[in-house]
Amino acid sequence: MIFKRRGVYALLFISALALTGCPGGDENTVQSGLVLHFAEVHGETLPGGVPLDATGVQNSAAVHGGYDQAQLEHHDIRDKNGRFLSLYRAYAVLDRLELIPCTSLTQLPRRVLDTLIGTAEAHAGHGTEPVGGRALDKPNVIDIVTQDGFILPLGDAAVAPGRYCGLRVSLVRLAGDAYGKPVFATASNDDPTTSPEVPDLAGRIFSIKADYCAEVDGVGECIRRVKVDADDDALNEPAVRTLDFDRPLEINADLREAYIAVGIAYGDWLQDVDITLLVSDIAERQKVLDNIAASLHIYSHGLGELPANIAQ
Repeated sequence: MIFKRRGVYALLFISALALTGCPGGDENTVQSGLVLHFAEVHGETLPGGVPLDATGVQNSAAVHGGYDQAQLEHHDIRDKNGRFLSLYRAYAVLDRLELIPCTSLTQLPRRVLDTLIGTAEAHAGHGTEPVGGRALDKPNVIDIVTQDGFILPLGDAAVAPGRYCGLRVSLVRLAGDAYGKPVFATASNDDPTTSPEVPDLAGRIFSIKADYCAEVDGVGECIRRVKVDADDDALNEPAVRTLDFDRPLEINADLREAYIAVGIAYGDWLQDVDITLLVSDIAERQKVLDNIAASLHIYSHGLGELPANIAQ
C-alpha cells in the first residue's frame, strides 16, 4: 500500500514538472519579441578540426572521363582508402528545427523526457520570419559547394522563454517547394563536362555529383577520372539528429534574442565509404546518408544577433 502511494506521488510530481516545463504555461508561452535566429554553416571539418591535405588533387588540365576540374568550383573530400572525391554538386535538405528544454531529471531516459517536456519547434507556422529570402515554414536546401564558413541565415522564430540544452534537426525527403531549391539543369555535352547537371531534388534528402581519379600514369598524374552520381533513392532515412549544446541557452524577458548556427562537416561524408563502389553498392550509399546525418553539429550558439560572416 505504501509502495502504491509513493508511485502515485511520483506520477503527480512528474506530471506537475511536465506541465511547468511545457510551452503553454504562463512562463513558457511563445511571446512576441523573444527571437531566435537560425543559421547554417558548412565546412570540411568540425570546429577546430584540421582540413585534409589536398596537395596533388588539382589538375592543370581537364582529365578524360571527369569534370573540368581546373575550371569548376568544387570541394575535395577523402574516402576510407585515402582516395579523393571531388564534389561539384552537393545538396542536403534540412527542416524541423526543435529546441530541447533543459531538465534536472537526468536520471530519466531522454525518450521519456521528450514525452514529458515540450519542445519549441521552428517549423511550419511557428512564428517564423523570413531572413535574406529564407524562412522556417518549409525545408531549407543547403548547397555544400559554396564558401566554407559562410553563415547562412535560415530564418527567425518567436520562441518561449526558457532554458534550452539542445536542438533537434531533421534531414527530410523533399516533397514540395523549399528555400534554396536549385532549378534542374542538364549537364553539358563536353568531355570533360564543363557544366555538371543541377539535380532535381524532388523526393530526395541529398544529391551528389562528383568524380575521382581512377587511373594515374607513371609519374602519378591522373589520366582518367570516373563520375559519381549518388543520392538517397531507396535508402533508409536517418530522419532526426539530436545535438547537445556545450552550455545551456537561456531566453527570458531580459535576454530577448539568441542565435543557433547548425554546422555540416562535409569532410566526414565518406567515412568508412569506398567511393569506387558508390554507384553499384546501395550499402555504400547508405553509409553516405548516415554520415551526412552524423556530420550535423552545433557550430555556434549564443545571445544576441547572428555574428558577422567569419569568412569575409
